[in-house]
Amino acid sequence: MARNATTTVWITGDQCTPLNSALAGLDRERTTVLMIESLARARQQPYHKRKLVLIFATMRGFADDLRHAGWNVDYHAERDDFATPLAEHVAQHRPQRFRTMAQSEYGVDADLRAAVAKHGLDLEITPHANFISTAAEFAELFARGQARVTMETFYRKMRRKTGLLMDGNEPAGGAWNFDAENRLPPKKGMRFPPEPRIALRPHARDAIVLVEKHFAEHPGTIGTFDIPVTRADALAYADDFFAQRLANFGPYEDAMLAGEPRLYHSRLSPLINVGLLHPLELCERAELAYRSDRAPLASVEGFVRQLIGWREFIWQVYWRLMPEYRRRNALGADLPVPSFYRDGDTDMACQREAHATVRELGWAHHIVRLMILGNFALIAGIDPQAMTDWFWFMFVDGYDWVMVPNVIGMTLHADGGFVGTKPYAASANYINKMSDYCGGCRYDPKAVVGEGACPYNSLYWDFIARNEERFAANPRMSLTLRNWRGRDANVKAQIRARAQRLRDTLRRGGKL
Repeated sequence: MARNATTTVWITGDQCTPLNSALAGLDRERTTVLMIESLARARQQPYHKRKLVLIFATMRGFADDLRHAGWNVDYHAERDDFATPLAEHVAQHRPQRFRTMAQSEYGVDADLRAAVAKHGLDLEITPHANFISTAAEFAELFARGQARVTMETFYRKMRRKTGLLMDGNEPAGGAWNFDAENRLPPKKGMRFPPEPRIALRPHARDAIVLVEKHFAEHPGTIGTFDIPVTRADALAYADDFFAQRLANFGPYEDAMLAGEPRLYHSRLSPLINVGLLHPLELCERAELAYRSDRAPLASVEGFVRQLIGWREFIWQVYWRLMPEYRRRNALGADLPVPSFYRDGDTDMACQREAHATVRELGWAHHIVRLMILGNFALIAGIDPQAMTDWFWFMFVDGYDWVMVPNVIGMTLHADGGFVGTKPYAASANYINKMSDYCGGCRYDPKAVVGEGACPYNSLYWDFIARNEERFAANPRMSLTLRNWRGRDANVKAQIRARAQRLRDTLRRGGKL
């Protein structure tokens, strides 16, 4: 059948969705799907080994699904680059046209179009199928000349568009956002559901061999690989979350516990971002749990907000502001990424725990990312582009579109306040309240100065002092600035001296 094909659909590694729009409306007998595993692309960043296993195994499984559905698939496994197998495909199949679904990362559409053009063919690009919002809808919110749009404004627009958690024209429960109910610290003796058992599929086993063969130097460990790589397994994994975790997700979504990286979180983001699950189907299932009294509204709303609110918002911010956005550094941060972000060797218990989790799983829940890993980088003044890359390659759900707005904007405030109205900076007090990390740490979470004081404390106040003039016009920073200005001058000098010693150690690549 492939000899008669006149259309080639090129599907890349994060487009393994049955809703792939490039396949829509095509005659299967006159179409060939092209899929290429490029080792050069996998070396673009030192991606976590588990991320590479996930992508390669998912691609191979999706190719099988396509074949079973009657598509011709030209699959090129373990190739050095894209160019050679693309040339082989064109020579063998002689397609009259190429199609691909829009890529998720800036500049890749142009790269693929140029690659196809070398063979005298045009590339038709169809809309991305794994998002529910459009650029036009986002642009409408700027119609009155607004310099920025808050996520909350955008989220309400998406609620109205989808009808999720709506009672007529009003939000279910009389409020759009129940975040205030979802900030409980962990409790002693908390017990969590066991991890669902995910069979190690043959494609995953083969992908592990491939990754250890070609990418042994990449960070992270593969360990017992427990990430679904087929849609059927992804749906079963989601079933477990809705049955076992959703009800308690909301109240404890900001909690952190040593030895319990998941708590009640879903860990569905890698499966959504690779295409195995669609955010809308998950939100609809969450709403059903609320409507059938199987989960409270605060938990369901929090879950829905992450998917049709935050995820969609950062997607639109990315495409509206790239490529300039990635280069932003509004706070002038310039320190190198600390050595313990590579090896986890630090006396800070919270950082040790976070990095152990990331090395093992390629994942950590959003508060660990924001308030442990990201918060430290913010208050210490770590270079935002280097930190963006670190988050990109260390997380299994990390892509450029994910990490640029999340790190440049939300985490490091390097965009000058486009994504977040205030910097998410905090001292050790927050970490001590929301986790059990500090009890096992050599640093004192209540001390601000002295060699035994938690580094977060002096770095936090030094961050405020370094940016005092910049934050003066931000009403959300007024209380913090008053607290800093009211401190004894001698104490302020000690804080800044302690912070400077810590920053000097980081600049030299030393250990904290």
